Amino acid sequence: MNTFSTATLAALLAAGATVGAAAQTQTPTSPDPSSASSPHQRQATNDGSSEAATTEGSDPTSASTPHQHQAMQNSTTADKEAAMTAGATPETFVKTASEDGLTEVALGKLALSKSSNNDVKQFAQKMVQDHGQADQQLASLAKSKGLTVPTKLDAQHEAMVKSLSAKSGAAFDSSYAEHMAKGHSKAVALFEAASTSSDADLAAFAKKTLPTLQEHQQLADNLRASVATRSASAQ
Repeated sequence: MNTFSTATLAALLAAGATVGAAAQTQTPTSPDPSSASSPHQRQATNDGSSEAATTEGSDPTSASTPHQHQAMQNSTTADKEAAMTAGATPETFVKTASEDGLTEVALGKLALSKSSNNDVKQFAQKMVQDHGQADQQLASLAKSKGLTVPTKLDAQHEAMVKSLSAKSGAAFDSSYAEHMAKGHSKAVALFEAASTSSDADLAAFAKKTLPTLQEHQQLADNLRASVATRSASAQ
């Protein structure tokens, strides 16, 4: 009786050991992230798929600084190419430069009367003075060559001045600064092209005036950034 019991017990123990070993070799099931009971557990069981998502390109309109905004608002290549084309011919150079100069003076006077921003006013005063002098010099030179010189704004530039005159406050300052930055970018391209004109006198005038326009362009870019910063801080 005792021998039978011992043998039976040994068999049972051996069977139990086999079952236990088999249970330990089973592959554990991956835990369900959604079933984790705490934030730390959910983080530990997350499969990281959200980190693998492809980041989309940034939206240009979401620029976070005035300098980024300034970089994205430069005059288009088409505008500059059109200005260079106009500057290559004496007649079109005189017409374009004169109309642009008259517009700069008109917008400068408008800014002096409407803006309360000292930076805008100082810049506008410089535009009235510098472009007024350049316009007179160009008109005198062009007339001596029998070239037609515009004496008033054409419809396109008149509409520009009218549109800007309807604005006030920060909206006016922003639009004025934007016009000045883009306008002087095109003016520099126009005078660079004219500096190699077949007309030696006009080429000399363009070369002499170009440094002033390049200075204006830098000042205009700085003004646009300054106005944008001031506007953002006021919001």
